[in-house]
Amino acid sequence: MNNAALSYFNVPSGFSMEGRLDNEVPLESSQELWPELVEHDKNVIEKNKMLSAIEIHYYGKSNNKVPHLCNKSPLYDNKNQIIGLVCHGRAIETPTLLHYMNRLNRKKIQFDAPNDTFTKRELEVIFWAQQRLTAKEIAKRLDICPSTIDSHIKSIYRKADVNSNAQLIEYCKHKGLDAYIPSNFIRKGVQLIS
Repeated sequence: MNNAALSYFNVPSGFSMEGRLDNEVPLESSQELWPELVEHDKNVIEKNKMLSAIEIHYYGKSNNKVPHLCNKSPLYDNKNQIIGLVCHGRAIETPTLLHYMNRLNRKKIQFDAPNDTFTKRELEVIFWAQQRLTAKEIAKRLDICPSTIDSHIKSIYRKADVNSNAQLIEYCKHKGLDAYIPSNFIRKGVQLIS
């Protein structure tokens, strides 16, 4: 850990990080996140590529929850074997994103879908369907016609083997898609409907 990370995580002075796993670091404020952080690590290793997530928890000595964009990448040795992960985080200020995370009680979200079942556009439709938007409202958000959204919804229901939006929401919870948001969510500055 560099000095900024040591400060952010409020690591006790003199604690040696060398050779330790994340969950061996004495960080009271982040203990509840360890299973999700470890899952993020496992996904990076399994997919063998950089994956991004937004984590929100207490940093440093402040009592403020701070969202950070966290990019994790595999670290390779000279034989091209993964020997660890490199993590880069930076604070972000996105009120819409925080509103979404707080509303759904999320401490972590991900920009990479947990599987390859759905197309990029279908994942966007799934995200908005989980917010309980109608096909017409989703079409307006994505700037495409409602009949195209209806086609996507039929394809999504078929792939997920569900028959309703309520069943889709349960499917998403079971498959980890409830923590996924499309990467263009932040870039386009989309506002959620409360």
